[in-house]
Amino acid sequence: MIVEGGCHCGMVRFEVRLDGPEVELLDCDCSICRMSGHLHLIVPDTRFRLVEGMGETTTYRFGTGKARHIFCKQCGIKSYYRPRSHPEGISINWHCLDEGHGLTARIVPFDGVYPA
Repeated sequence: MIVEGGCHCGMVRFEVRLDGPEVELLDCDCSICRMSGHLHLIVPDTRFRLVEGMGETTTYRFGTGKARHIFCKQCGIKSYYRPRSHPEGISINWHCLDEGHGLTARIVPFDGVYPA
């Protein structure tokens, strides 16, 4: 199944291909995820497609610099990014999926504060 999503202003849009309606979300306790409320739907690179907005994003790195936090330049929302914990994947922000996607989620705590 394919679900779509994007940032608040709509300049950044993506599609993600999933196996089914049941997904696992990681609830990371690192400083940026805790403060922003990002719930991670991790998918392989091959299942993610940026539809619009490549030129409309900016990247923020902190700590080890391994994670690439990608924000819309217009509205500031991080709808997806490349996480340190899953370098071959993309983390989709659950809250940025379009309504009516039909997915059911199981939330799992994730230790994102572990040493680099």
